[in-house]
Amino acid sequence: MKINNLYREKENTEVRDSIIHKENGEVENLPYELLNEHLIKVYINEREAMSLVCTGTNLVELVVGRIISEGIVKTIDDIESIYICEYGLRAKLIIKNYENDACKLKTSDDVTSCCQDNRTYLKSESKLEKVNKVMEVSDKDVFNLAVAFNEDSKIHKMTSGTHAAYLYVDNKVVKSFEDIGRHNALDKIIGYIYMNNYVPEKCIVFTTGRVPVDMARKAIYSKIGCLVSKAVPTSDAVDLAKEYNLNLICRAWRDSYQVFNQAK
Repeated sequence: MKINNLYREKENTEVRDSIIHKENGEVENLPYELLNEHLIKVYINEREAMSLVCTGTNLVELVVGRIISEGIVKTIDDIESIYICEYGLRAKLIIKNYENDACKLKTSDDVTSCCQDNRTYLKSESKLEKVNKVMEVSDKDVFNLAVAFNEDSKIHKMTSGTHAAYLYVDNKVVKSFEDIGRHNALDKIIGYIYMNNYVPEKCIVFTTGRVPVDMARKAIYSKIGCLVSKAVPTSDAVDLAKEYNLNLICRAWRDSYQVFNQAK
């Protein structure tokens, strides 16, 4: 995959003045760090595919992760090239074998995500694939991830406004990303997994966001072995995880977690 990234990342936050009003009538001036929103439009083989509201960092990982986690491509070898313009406003991808069944796209009905301005204009027709067996995960793995989140998440600690995703391989956290959206943070980790030749079936990914069907589907499309969340799943996400052998662990805190589909 050829990468031509002309974008020079900007600061994720800016300080704004605020006034705190307290119950006892006191008023306090407080400068506060706020997240900057970034919008990038993604084109696939010259067709507008989606627009993403995100935190304006790690855009290559975001875009690569998004097209893998949406089933548009199955491997990074399907991507011939990716270009990010100097302002980070446009990403252009050339996909190989664009018209074959694996990469076939159809026009969607302007699908939105939980981030209000996210739009998907092209949707994959590829089907989810079941892995052979559910990945085994130890208590230590889950608790290590919960501790890592509590000790990390630099931007969240400044702004209280980000979600995070962590990659855990071979008993250690190897990478983390933060973003304004939980889908984006997960996609950045997925992009990183594929761009750095990790075996997704052996990866544990931790997300700070809740897990509805679309988050579980992303993990399944990406062939991630285990998805861990500090939040809750939906019943539909649990059913999907069981159907496709995704190990789904939620409410993962420093002292406990809940398993909804585990190896036997």
